[in-house]
Amino acid sequence: MEYSFFGIQIAVKAFFKDPLRQKIAQVIAAGEAEQTLFEKRAFWKRLAAVLNEALPVFELGYWDLIRGGQAQEEFETWCSEIEGTLASEKEEMGQAADEVNRLSANKDYILITAAVLVERESNSDLTLGERCDIPEAEYFTRQTFGKLVASFPLLNFANVQADAVYLMPGSEEDGLSQEDLFGGGYEYLKPLT
Repeated sequence: MEYSFFGIQIAVKAFFKDPLRQKIAQVIAAGEAEQTLFEKRAFWKRLAAVLNEALPVFELGYWDLIRGGQAQEEFETWCSEIEGTLASEKEEMGQAADEVNRLSANKDYILITAAVLVERESNSDLTLGERCDIPEAEYFTRQTFGKLVASFPLLNFANVQADAVYLMPGSEEDGLSQEDLFGGGYEYLKPLT
């Protein structure tokens, strides 16, 4: 079977007195590993609602839609690369920024990544195709990213082979600096207007 991959990554300006990171983390934590189709849609609706509340502080982003041959590999690459760098175990989460891996102790940003692998030519694939049919000049606007985030709850999860969402860093007390984003392997992220 052939698949299509859709992934989006957003660097959000995090104000640590603001409950945004906590809200996102709560939605993700409440999502069970095994969900019915109804529960899956409800999860993505809650996540999209919380993320779109933060639209004004979407600072950087990247998205991609890949159909056919490389879709499954792209999904696996996105997930494995994020999981490899995400501190998720208590022992990995220190009180201070890891000076070996971090370029600055500033904690200005959080990074949200969402990805799906859908059956090629299914109604979910067609929905993603329509939602991603955007003029190139509008690829990296906050409004486009809001529209793309809102695409996840529109999917028919019977056609979704796999889905994933990540919040980085994994610790509530941590964040990413501008230096981490621009010099730490996230150079592909584009400024959003």
